[in-house]
Amino acid sequence: MNILSARSPVFAAMFSHEMKEARTGQVAIQDIRQEIFKELLHFIYLGRTCEPLNNDTARPLFVAADKYDIVDLKHECVRFLLTQIQINNAIDHMVWADHHSVKDIKETALELVVANGKAICQTVEWEQLTKNYPELCLLAVRRMML
Repeated sequence: MNILSARSPVFAAMFSHEMKEARTGQVAIQDIRQEIFKELLHFIYLGRTCEPLNNDTARPLFVAADKYDIVDLKHECVRFLLTQIQINNAIDHMVWADHHSVKDIKETALELVVANGKAICQTVEWEQLTKNYPELCLLAVRRMML
């Protein structure tokens, strides 16, 4: 409990206020997959993940780190995700980053979309972007016009 509180202001609040967690010493986690939460705990206690980050774990681990305000883990996830942005997944990364307010990933993905606009605008992903996220589409088009 002490280590969790020291590494996470969210856990600290849970254990220091009149919340169920403070009374029982237990935290119920229902919105994070078990393997992701184990990685989060491993990082909290040891300062690193059990397994290297990969495309299946980085995003959900970022979301978990964001929820519990584990800043250094969020930065590690962002660094990994930045290396994964390619033409074929730039729109997906841009949408995800916009949804989770991850400025570095959003900007990097947006730059790749803009730089490859002619090809990307021909894809199904672009079509879905225009329908589902018109504000992101508009942002990309405006940058393409510069």
